[in-house]
Amino acid sequence: MKDRRRFLAPRDLWDAGTIEAWLEEKAAQGWILEKWGISARFERIDPCRCRVRLDPKDRRNRQQQAEAETLYRDMGWRWNGTLWFYDVYYCFDPTVPDLYTDPETQAWAWGKLLKRALWRSGLSGLLLLLWAALQFDGLWSGHAVQLFLMGMWAIWLFVILDVVREVWEAVRTVWGIRRLKRRLAAGVPMERGDPARAVRRQRIRQIADWTAIALLAGWILVIACGREEMPLSDAPEPLPCVALEALDPEAAGPELDIARYETFDGLLIQSRRVTQFRWQPSVSVQAELDRVALVSFAEDLYRERVGAFLDAWPNAEVRELTDGRFDQAVVIGAGKNQLFAARLGRMVLTERAETDTDLMDHLDGFAAVLAELQ
Repeated sequence: MKDRRRFLAPRDLWDAGTIEAWLEEKAAQGWILEKWGISARFERIDPCRCRVRLDPKDRRNRQQQAEAETLYRDMGWRWNGTLWFYDVYYCFDPTVPDLYTDPETQAWAWGKLLKRALWRSGLSGLLLLLWAALQFDGLWSGHAVQLFLMGMWAIWLFVILDVVREVWEAVRTVWGIRRLKRRLAAGVPMERGDPARAVRRQRIRQIADWTAIALLAGWILVIACGREEMPLSDAPEPLPCVALEALDPEAAGPELDIARYETFDGLLIQSRRVTQFRWQPSVSVQAELDRVALVSFAEDLYRERVGAFLDAWPNAEVRELTDGRFDQAVVIGAGKNQLFAARLGRMVLTERAETDTDLMDHLDGFAAVLAELQ
């Protein structure tokens, strides 16, 4: 027979009366608290009736705390570890006086606890907001639409739900401690709820938490598995771009430093990307063809790609195109740095090139790419 065992415990730590009742039930079943962590660990004892009290910590200085612990021990109360911001005391003698003589005296201790809970909640809230802001930094990167389409929407949703839940739990904790303090100050003893119901509530929360974590981990795995990369020479035809060999045959002649083909297949977007690059003499092509779930997404992605180029080259020449082969199209040039961007229905083609060739001379090639890959 095991001498130690873990139990799923109530986690509404502001509801001290219910937790005390739960710990007393466990003692009656032959288990006494050994350690409170992710789960509550108990060690076996002879089943017995006892009283359990949660005493708020850190309301006294060191000398006062030492004197209080000595007094409690002499009275017959056994210290059995800490639980969040409580000290846990057991008493197996029914004739021993309680830790507090009346609810009004007890209210003072919970007043100190309330101040500590407010301070902790404020600090935790600031750290939580900082963490959330770091998760949303992509919104200010100039690629928010692309990140959203490639799966970040699910991660952002998880962050929002997690922040809302944590804020709600902090509010419930502060409100619960304040309510308990007022109740005690009015001379009303601490209320005790149903321990079994509290454990069921915690089980539901735990199932919800692990389900959310599993879904998030699965989604991240789906995103990772949706990516594939290969040498451009192994890429299937037709290529989703006007390749460097067609744009500038002379510049494409020498061997390139990078010739890569990448794909991404997600729930909202299918993306094909070609990168051709050489350091000396400097020449490059970076093309992306994206098929998205909705026309509105395609419009947003088109505007984002054009805006990102203009942010990098604010003085570039913009030439809007009126061409029946595209729903939207533009050629933007800043010297050798050029961008062709076009949208046709739910497809968006962008090709950024560093070459002396004018991309306006290759509109037929771009139109052919969109027609072939419709």
